Amino acid sequence: AVVSTQSGHYGRGFLRQPPAVMYWLVFSVLFFAPASGDDVPKPTRIWSYPQTLDHFSYGEISSLIFPQKVFEYNKFWNTTEDGEVGPLFVYTGNEGPLDSFYDNTGFMFDIAPQFGALIVFIEHRYYGQSLPFGPEESFTNEGLAYLSSIQATADFAEIIAMLKKERNITQVVSFGGSYGGMLTAWMRLRYPQLVDVAVAASAPLPMMAQTAHPEKAFFQIVTDDFAAADAKCPGIVQRGFTKLYAMVKTSGYQEAVTAAFSLCAPFNSTQFDHLVGWVRNSMLMMAMVDYPYPADFFGRLPAWPVTAACNMMLDEMKKSGDELKAVAVAAGLFYNGTAGTKQCFDIYDEFIECADITGCGTGPEAVAWDWQCCTEFQLATPSNNVTDMFPPLTWNTDVVDKYCKAKYGVTPDPVKASLSYWSADFTSASNIIFSNGLLDPWHAGGVLEDVNPTVKAVIVKEGAHHLDMRGSDPADPPSVIAARKTEVALIKKWLNSQKEKTSLDF
Repeated sequence: AVVSTQSGHYGRGFLRQPPAVMYWLVFSVLFFAPASGDDVPKPTRIWSYPQTLDHFSYGEISSLIFPQKVFEYNKFWNTTEDGEVGPLFVYTGNEGPLDSFYDNTGFMFDIAPQFGALIVFIEHRYYGQSLPFGPEESFTNEGLAYLSSIQATADFAEIIAMLKKERNITQVVSFGGSYGGMLTAWMRLRYPQLVDVAVAASAPLPMMAQTAHPEKAFFQIVTDDFAAADAKCPGIVQRGFTKLYAMVKTSGYQEAVTAAFSLCAPFNSTQFDHLVGWVRNSMLMMAMVDYPYPADFFGRLPAWPVTAACNMMLDEMKKSGDELKAVAVAAGLFYNGTAGTKQCFDIYDEFIECADITGCGTGPEAVAWDWQCCTEFQLATPSNNVTDMFPPLTWNTDVVDKYCKAKYGVTPDPVKASLSYWSADFTSASNIIFSNGLLDPWHAGGVLEDVNPTVKAVIVKEGAHHLDMRGSDPADPPSVIAARKTEVALIKKWLNSQKEKTSLDF
């Protein structure tokens, strides 16, 4: 059984729910890793909340808890002269450790002083340090049973409700980017009594719900991004892959491929598909984080990394005329970064194949996201080498079902999750901002037009993946500056409208 009673504890580290409404464990207020993204201040408090394991069961299991990590910054939070408490700005955590999202979401800190807001970031269950069964058993098939977006939004709701009560907060704005943006929109849909406004950046909800069938697929947009840097680059990538496919049919290819890609271990034919995935992953990730300044959200990359990678390919072509080496050099930019400390590449350590063809990251988080894609989500369509520069990838529901069944004993059921979240039909929703950058490969699956007067689409022409959620920077393009101004104006408008409605009710 997943849970058993042992020495006053419930199995695998669970404790019986304490009677107090609020129970904080301070992780640390003195130590925090240096900011590695936006120039954001250190949290004023880091604490854990005794989170409910299963929000949708009754009986003994409903009393089981795990520690969920929370970052808080309260230097901007204030109370007006008439006693009005500032709002809560809450970030709904993504598929990774909380530190990274805290460090790279400077927008919330930039605008919080205008609102006198309390800032809180909540880590997603099964990521970072918020592990229900500890660092090992959380990632067994049995331990993963409590990982879902529906449980995660219930986690956020429980913490928000507690903070509203304990801090006398009356208004809440939720923020999120990518999967976190999906979650933040869902918070407004599922818990409108808790969340007044939602700012969902780069959230491909229609794609997830399979209600959007974009003209341009994910990998075509990646290709377009490279073509915008230089029209020659997609052709170099295509010819590089063609050369790789031909090379592995010749004698002595092992040494040639190993040398071309500077691999740490000798290459053999069983590694071929993984190497292709490793290269493809590097280029799609650089397209996602094609920011106008150096950043290290997904590795230490230069400004406009797509252009940088493209220029590296063009330079290599001038030097050697070898398309395969040019592709290898470009891929190395992502995995080695601007620091360039790696002497060779371990493709299995740097890239993990999973149910998400755009990648699951590395480490334990890769297992958690793989599980979520094997249960709830079906996202990007595969590459085809016709509308994009990548080799054809056979990746359909039958392939995914077989993979997930073999690995976890489950198969994806995106319809179930979609039904829980209105199936991406936002016509009856309100106070949601959906922002998308047109450089971001995910934008085609997002909400790109206003749905109604209070469900607004904000387009960032020169924006990559949730660029608007990052802090302001002198290198910001005009479109993201304008987008942030629009978002602030809408937040103010909707919060004021909520205040007026509340005052009329009384």
